[in-house]
Amino acid sequence: MLYALFLSLILSGCIQKWQDMPRKPFSRYENFRKPVQLNKKDGYQYTIKNSQGHFNITSQKHYHLDECGIASYYGDKFHNRKTAIGVIYNQWDMTSAHPTIPLPAVLKVSRVDSGKHIYVLAIDRGPFVKKGENRVIDLSRGAAKVLGMEKQGVAHVRVQCLVRASEKLRKEWHTHKKDGKIPYNLVSKYVRKNILW
Repeated sequence: MLYALFLSLILSGCIQKWQDMPRKPFSRYENFRKPVQLNKKDGYQYTIKNSQGHFNITSQKHYHLDECGIASYYGDKFHNRKTAIGVIYNQWDMTSAHPTIPLPAVLKVSRVDSGKHIYVLAIDRGPFVKKGENRVIDLSRGAAKVLGMEKQGVAHVRVQCLVRASEKLRKEWHTHKKDGKIPYNLVSKYVRKNILW
């Protein structure tokens, strides 16, 4: 009883009526321009154009992130295509796309309705949708399945970045990355050992 009350208080800022949520994931992007490096304070800027519009986005310089919004997922259309970080996207890996967090990053994604959570590696950019949609993250199909939102297509979530783990992952990334694939040992180290379901 106390746990349920505590959980509801923590996630109170994430409440949104389910009927206000979109029902289907949008295409992420059709045209990705190579990031343009800005000064160290501002991170870098990139431009996306898709059926939802034209987006100019500046990335974060830091890993601090704690936000609530809608999670969607992307699958077949982007399977085996290169991600923003340069590795090949496998829709069954525990990965995600985020518009501004430095890549790679380790994110905790929690469902607001149940508190169920997963850990994913952020390796790509997205989602890119019209203002008002409040989509904060695109999950891989595998991650969406584990979180229990594959059938619905969307879920209301809280997204938190694990700062220390992300900083450590970033230092190790180039040492372990091979053949354009996500290093299995890093996924095991930063994601699989933390997953609770």
